[in-house]
Amino acid sequence: MKYIANFSRVFVGLLFIFSGLIKSNDPTGFSYKLDEYFSVFSEELEYEQDSIYASVTTIDGTHTVKSPIFSTTENYPIIISTTAWKEVPLGDDIPEAVYFSDATISLAGIEMFTTSLNAQDSNQVLLETQIAYGIRDKELGTEKIIFTSFDAINETLIVDASPYIKANSWLVDFFQAMRPYALALAIFLCVLEIVLGIALLIGWSPRLVVTLLIVLILFFTFLTGYSAYFNKVTDCGCFGDAIKLTPWESFYKDVILCISIFFITAGITYIKPVFSKPFAVKLLTVSIIFSVSFAVYCWHYLPVKNFLKFKKGNDIKELVVVPDGAPSDVYENIFVYTKDGVDEEFSLAEMSGRNLKDEGYEFVDRRDKLISKGYEPEIHDFKIMDETRNNDYVSDFFANDTAHKILIVINEVEKVNIKAMDELKDIIKACKKERVDIYPLTASNSETVDAFRHEHQLDIPFYYGDKTNLKSIIRSNPGLVLFDGNVVQKNWPSTRLPSVKRFLKKVAE
Repeated sequence: MKYIANFSRVFVGLLFIFSGLIKSNDPTGFSYKLDEYFSVFSEELEYEQDSIYASVTTIDGTHTVKSPIFSTTENYPIIISTTAWKEVPLGDDIPEAVYFSDATISLAGIEMFTTSLNAQDSNQVLLETQIAYGIRDKELGTEKIIFTSFDAINETLIVDASPYIKANSWLVDFFQAMRPYALALAIFLCVLEIVLGIALLIGWSPRLVVTLLIVLILFFTFLTGYSAYFNKVTDCGCFGDAIKLTPWESFYKDVILCISIFFITAGITYIKPVFSKPFAVKLLTVSIIFSVSFAVYCWHYLPVKNFLKFKKGNDIKELVVVPDGAPSDVYENIFVYTKDGVDEEFSLAEMSGRNLKDEGYEFVDRRDKLISKGYEPEIHDFKIMDETRNNDYVSDFFANDTAHKILIVINEVEKVNIKAMDELKDIIKACKKERVDIYPLTASNSETVDAFRHEHQLDIPFYYGDKTNLKSIIRSNPGLVLFDGNVVQKNWPSTRLPSVKRFLKKVAE
């Protein structure tokens, strides 16, 4: 047991130090994973609320929409409105005119009925509607709305859903409240891993260290086990972007660590200190100072070792574009039938020669089932979209493969580092003067971006991308990526943007 315990001590200590250093190199990335866990746990623990419905009945039939009830929203408006009446002459030789208006009824922003009204005479009843609303199957009230010619309607009915909201567990609020502290917790866990690993190696206070290791490894094992079993947060961030592990691989790694720590616990009497207690305390103090400083430095600037795909020297086009002749995903048509309350799936080959209807089956659905996975590029979510999110300009970005261009990543304009905006605007002006292509990329909505552009007087069009992808390009908001053709030449965080002179010097290289 003596040799097993000491071997396990070295194995666990070195692995914890390695894991802590890798995470400390990119604490922002680790914080993204913790934030994702908090978000997922919060969503999973929320009670399933009832839905609110509203229906409009006219002579043409009934139109019904449903909206989910949110635990944080008590009132849901039903808005009845008409647009301003517009006059449309019938012709040059006809003195009369027809007047038009659009009538709309919506529930919580969801349109459920719209029609065009037209009138020639005043005080005409053009449309009678009956609005009914309720929760699930319980009707809460009705309202009769009459649309008459030339009348303007702008009414709001408030449906009070507060008596039907199910209060969530305190854990939902707890996990939501933890999200703003994901970065601080990430840095704390990184430092704790490193310090505990060193303490275990030098044999300092073994019982305290092993107790803390047990708590920490059970915490990590729970997270990786949850990810593996429920297929949530599929990249746990155990070793950041340096070593990619599947959820099950991460879980098995933690199980091995649990077994190793068990051996250490069983043979804890054989764990002897390597140094004197005063020297060990000094060594651990220096380790704490170094670990905290390293993690904070990598958070404030950028990772010392960049393991992200958009690192210096990478040809992004090669990582994004699917090569000619690469295999594609292969799907098979699957037909779902039900019999005696049980759904069964059939392929076309299985249905051949059979009459499922005569056998008592009823058709339910048709699905496309993935048979074999095709080629997937290393970067599969890099998009440069217009504000409609319909047009992708990635091919245009890659087309000019000889000149310099910059990617300005502003993941969320609401959370941008305002202190960096003056320097960023100077660089943008220099790029325009030197004809360097500029690609500002964000995941915020277009209305927020327009307000941001006007506030900071940015006379450049913004493009839109995937939020997760933008976080994986550079760990800064804003961040600047300089390309020489399609190859990354340099990354700058918002806290270390170059002067115009240094930037242009880099462009000239």
